[in-house]
Amino acid sequence: MPPIDKGASRIWRGRIRDMLNSTWDPIGGCPADEYDGYAGKLAAMIRDDATDDELLEYLRWAEAVHMGFGKFNAERARNVVALLRVPGSP
Repeated sequence: MPPIDKGASRIWRGRIRDMLNSTWDPIGGCPADEYDGYAGKLAAMIRDDATDDELLEYLRWAEAVHMGFGKFNAERARNVVALLRVPGSP
């Protein structure tokens, strides 16, 4: 595996963070760092070639289980996954 470009990694995770805050945001109106833990995990999953279904399942777990909402907005999560897959994004 090639060495990790730490600067590029920070930018990439920052874009994921912004996307989670603007597109996903299941809590609503949170501080900018609220979803940072999820951004890092999503970045690692994408790096490791996770499927869309795996990304959706992670977002489902985060929203319904980890945050304790007990429900999951699949459409909102699908929008996030679609944006993650756009070339140049995050």
